[in-house]
Formats: sequence, structure tokens, C-alpha cells
Amino acid sequence: MRGDGLHQYHFANDLTWSGGPGYYVVRNSRAIVGLQAIVSGEYKGRDNFAGEIAEDTGVTAVYLGPQINFTWGDNLSAHAAVDLPMSIDNTSLQTVPDYRVRAGLTWHF
Repeated sequence: MRGDGLHQYHFANDLTWSGGPGYYVVRNSRAIVGLQAIVSGEYKGRDNFAGEIAEDTGVTAVYLGPQINFTWGDNLSAHAAVDLPMSIDNTSLQTVPDYRVRAGLTWHF
């Protein structure tokens, strides 16, 4: 949920999502490694500036790609993914990615 910014600018809400089937390649007491087919996407409405719709701020995109998930013991987990665009519908002239690379690292303590 987004809201008002400075100078009469209202940011539109932005929804991102992801999910998909996977398979554990390694699953034992020390480590878990999984491969996943990820479908992800984003929907963002148009922003509003001083009561006028900003035509170049909305986007609907769907991506598909592989993700690897890794867990080591009780403390460390990580993931890395590549997202290839299946559909991108933007509202006007704007920069959109050819692909996305995502990664994350979590340490539980």
C-alpha cells in the first residue's frame, strides 16, 4: 500500500507476487537444496500528480524462470533466481527489464 508523497504526488499501490512447484534435490539433516519453477509478477497502478493521472507509471508484468533454494543447518538460507518476461504491459513510454536476477540471504540467530 502506497500513499501520498511530497508536492501533491500520490503513489499508486504496487502488488508483487511469486510462487510455483519445486523439487528437493538434496534433503538431509545438514542441508536442503531445492529447484523451483517460479512464476512471478507485478501490478502497479498509475500515480497521480496534483489531481492528474501520470500516464507513464503503471505496469502489469508476468515472469517465468528457475530458482534455486538452499538451507544449511538451522541458521542459513539463500535463494537465487532468473526471471524471464512472459508478458509486460506498461501504460506509456517507460523502461522495463529484459530479465531480472534476484537473490537473497537469511541468517537466523
